[in-house]
Amino acid sequence: MEKVTKGITSFQLKLLGIVLMVFDHLGQFFGFLGAPVWFHWLGRLVAPIFLFTSSEGFIYTSNRKKYLLRLLYGFWLMGIGNIIANKFFMNENEVLINNIFGTLFLGVLYMWFIDGIRKNWKLKQPLKVVGGFILCIVPIVLSFAVLLLMDGMDSKASLIIFRMFTFLVPLPILSEGGPLFILLAVLFYLFHGKKSGQLISLAVIAVISFISGTGNPFTENYQWMMCLAAVPIILYNGEKGRGMRNFFYYFYPAHIYLFCLIAYFIQH
Repeated sequence: MEKVTKGITSFQLKLLGIVLMVFDHLGQFFGFLGAPVWFHWLGRLVAPIFLFTSSEGFIYTSNRKKYLLRLLYGFWLMGIGNIIANKFFMNENEVLINNIFGTLFLGVLYMWFIDGIRKNWKLKQPLKVVGGFILCIVPIVLSFAVLLLMDGMDSKASLIIFRMFTFLVPLPILSEGGPLFILLAVLFYLFHGKKSGQLISLAVIAVISFISGTGNPFTENYQWMMCLAAVPIILYNGEKGRGMRNFFYYFYPAHIYLFCLIAYFIQH
């Protein structure tokens, strides 16, 4: 008789994230039809769920390099897709910049850096430890360098630089969700196996998001609702569940561009 494991698997957690993501993007693309704000409330749980599963994926994957490259390829493909969508299928004054692959890539990249620092510390390799810290700083330095570069340009040139790095080069300060989401991914990794530490990290990031935002907490500044992702994370049982890895990589860009096309043709 097959043993029944309580809780939800990583596969089920991702499926939940996809369902909530669909609601969020329906609100994003079809707000002109009166999509309710609670669609976006549901969407606040999505990033924490996928940041959490990315930390689990990094720990359990058989090939971390391939895992990282898949996220980078996804980022590049969506960058190209976003350029095409913005050129032909977005209204004036609207820009499509959805690309969570960049955030996931940077989160996993920092996990890899930290893993290397830990291993070299145990092996008493101080130069490699210092090298690991330098690698951690490089993306941050590049982010500020890009901002300084943009600050000295006219608006058109600045927009070109912004789009180039947003669509082609993942940088912390220009990624979806910004440094806070990347930090959350790293904290999920650092507190792997310690649910209390992971949940406290989620709560702290949610509070920081709320404090740094402005407006009504239910109609504008509702990023704090990401803390509700604590519920499915608590229910996670540590099991992988079914595979279907490619489904999640394909569904994300596919549904965004489908919604983009439908919304465009409805309005035209």
